[in-house]
Amino acid sequence: MIRFFKTIFLIDLLKGLWVTLKYTPQPAFTFQYPAERRPTAPRFRGVLRLQTEPGTGAQTCIVCDQCAKACPDDSRCSFCGLCAEVCPTKPIKALVMSEDYELGSYSRDTQILRIDQMYDGVEIEQYTR
Repeated sequence: MIRFFKTIFLIDLLKGLWVTLKYTPQPAFTFQYPAERRPTAPRFRGVLRLQTEPGTGAQTCIVCDQCAKACPDDSRCSFCGLCAEVCPTKPIKALVMSEDYELGSYSRDTQILRIDQMYDGVEIEQYTR
């Protein structure tokens, strides 16, 4: 009986060590998240941002309310992108999905984005303890 357990555990131990040694020389696949960010895809749907005209800096939003009518979630963004699709402003879309994805915070007040925080180029406040 002891010989039986020694044989089984020894074989299982060697199989486990073999798997470990086989994958050891490969490079790590993980990202060290706070230090390095994972690159986003070209069509990534992140935080909504308002665009301004490049030359004048004027607001391009015409307040047509099409984005609010197209929103299926009624004020809780699920990052579906429907509001950015129906935006009628041309040639520069007033509402676009950005590549920002870090929205975590420890305060309820910072979860509500005001209009002055939504402009493209304005940094979203990162969470701090």
